[in-house]
Order: sequence, then structure tokens, then C-alpha cells
Amino acid sequence: MSFNTASNAGNFFQTDTSLAENDRKGRKAANTLGDPVRFSSKLLDVEANYFFDDSGDVVFVAEASGSVTGLRLSTNEISSTPRGPQAPLTSLAYHATKSTLDPFTTMYIFAGCWDKSIWRYTFRFADETTQGRQVTEHTSFPAHRDFVKCLLVARTPDGRDILISGGTDGDIRFWTLDGQSLGWLKPNCRGIECIVLDPLSSPDSPVVMFSTSKQEIFFFTLPDSTDIASGKLGLSPPLLVHETGVYQLHFDDDGDLWTASADNTAKHLSRNDNWNVDTTLVHPDFVRDVVTHDTYGWVITACRDEEVRVWNKATGQLHHIFTGHFEEVTRLCLVNDLLISVSIDATLRRWSLAPTDLEKAVQEAKQPRPLEQEPEPVTELPMLTEEEEAELRALMEAEEEEMLDKMARDEQ
Repeated sequence: MSFNTASNAGNFFQTDTSLAENDRKGRKAANTLGDPVRFSSKLLDVEANYFFDDSGDVVFVAEASGSVTGLRLSTNEISSTPRGPQAPLTSLAYHATKSTLDPFTTMYIFAGCWDKSIWRYTFRFADETTQGRQVTEHTSFPAHRDFVKCLLVARTPDGRDILISGGTDGDIRFWTLDGQSLGWLKPNCRGIECIVLDPLSSPDSPVVMFSTSKQEIFFFTLPDSTDIASGKLGLSPPLLVHETGVYQLHFDDDGDLWTASADNTAKHLSRNDNWNVDTTLVHPDFVRDVVTHDTYGWVITACRDEEVRVWNKATGQLHHIFTGHFEEVTRLCLVNDLLISVSIDATLRRWSLAPTDLEKAVQEAKQPRPLEQEPEPVTELPMLTEEEEAELRALMEAEEEEMLDKMARDEQ
């Protein structure tokens, strides 16, 4: 796949009541903290693609413009897949296969979309080359009755790789990699927010966990692919550790579970204590994502207040705040010691967790620059149109309204 630097920006009308906020964001947007890379639209997901480059040097982002865009971290080179979706993309998943009879590797990028479908981008490339990796096909198939929110590629006990999707319609659906339906699970809940595979579960009985926009965390054991349609999916009783929706689930190296929630907390659930809460990290706003760097003992969270926080995993103490984004931070991913964050401010930023670099960041944060050294506001930011901006904001805030409604109705 060839890469070339690309970016564009747009403007949208600002009312008088938003001038102060726009000035704040414009001034903050001028910063270069986190070595920002600007994209053409808001970013809703980011994943390192080790099939594309086994060093982790290439990440892909899901854009609100409907693009899946690749970024080579070492060079900042950007390359977009062929344009297909006309609506925001919310989530990404990867899969690659190689036959002993075929010198080429086939790789798929799956993207969940607002248009209720799943898009699939097919790459074919020889293992010995990193050049010329182009999309050979991009197709889509209808998947849900509402927005597709999350995706997972998993292997069934009978050795078949399948795609699992969750939507705001509250359904879990199962697919072959070419988009044929294998069955579905209706857990009688609201929107599905995140689906993950328990890394310590056996390949003979893989355990899948998922969270909802209400507050539940469920899990089930994945059966043979031939048994999915027969309904042989036993759903666990819900884990209820949050007051409202759970946006993300993350397993650390010990197999413990970390959660990110709209109740302004991230929590640590201990596997050895029957998934009871061991640690609670309190934030000033919704927590959108959580990851762990287990070698150094850090927990990192993304918050709607525009900040990325680094916590001491053992003590739960806040160690550092990475400031740079000027809109809500939506997702995080780790590539070795490099933390990647993306935001609806349309930037991807990188933060080093290497001990020397992190300590330097901590010391610099204690000595903020004088006001006269602050950069001038950015006059043109990468934005959607006013109509697209309102639509995206409505999606991001719909869960908050739903949760407040739940508190009024469900808990009476």
C-alpha cells in the first residue's frame, strides 16, 4: 500500500454563544503536543494493524467522513482506502489468512458504519514486501437495524474464523468473513458498546464478553460455527459494576478486566475475585476508553474532557495527564511504549510511555509556559459541516440521554 501525505479542512458557522468556546479550542488546537497528525474528519476508532506491518508501525483510523485511513507512524505518511461509506465509521477489526499453496496473504479490514452495514476492505500482498499493499476489493453487507458500534474477529472451537458485531439495536450478530449470517443473540438490552475475547479462555471454549449502553457486562461461550444458528449460546447473568453505560472493556496481561464508563469511572475487575471491583478511577466526565501498559504498571484512560490520564496500576493514583486534544478523546491504542490517542478534534496524537520520556513530560507539566509563549489560535480546523457536526454530536450524546432516561425509568 502506498502512502502519501494528505489533509483537508473546512469551516462551519459559529453562533455568538459559541465564540468563547471556539476561541478556546482554536487556541488549544495550535499546540503540537503529542506530535499531532490531522485528518480530514473526526476520528472514532484507531487500531494497530500487525498483519499489515508486524512492527506495529501502521495504524488505521475510522473516520466520521466514512474513510478508513492508514498512518505510518515513523513517517506520518497517510493513505486512505477507496471511498465507500457515505456515513461515519465507528469501529475496526482485522483478519489475515495465508495458504501454503498461495504465496500471497489475504487481509481484511472490517469497519462498522452508521449506515447499519459492515464494510470489508480486501488486501492481497506477498509477505516479503511492504510495498504495493493496495485494496483489491471493498464491499459491504447489511448487518443491523441501527448503527454498528463494535466488531470482533474470533475463532470458533471447530477452527472457523468468524466476525461478531454489536449494534445500537441491542443485537449481537455472527457472520462468516464474507458476510453470510451465522446467527444472532438478543440479550434484551440496549445498545452494544464493546465486544472482546477473554484471552485466558480455552480455544476449545472461547469466552466472549460484551458491554451495553445501559450498564451490563455479559459473557458467553462461543460454540462451534454450526451450532450458532441453533441458539446454543448460554448468556451469563449480567455483571453490574457501573451506574450507567460501559463504553470499553480491556483485559490486562493478568487476565483481569478494566472498564470505561459513562458514570465517570474506570474500574478494575479481579478475575480471581469473581469479577468484583478492586480499583475505581474517578474522572470529571465520561471515560471513553482504557488500556494498560503492564510492563511499566500504568493504566491509561481517555476522557470526554479532552484529556488522557496515566494512572499507577498498583495504587490507583493519578501519575500524569497528557494534554493536547481540543475535543473529546474517543479511543486509545498501544504500540510498544507508544500511546496513540484519537479524538473528534480530527487529530491523532502520540505519547511516549518510556520511563525517561514520561518523567520528562511530568516535569514539563509542572512548569507551564507563560501566556506570551502560547501559540495564536488556529483559524481553520478540520471540521464537518454544521449539519454533520450536529448529527455526530447527537450520536455521541444519545447514550448520555439514554442513561439519564434509564435512571428515571428502570431504577424506580
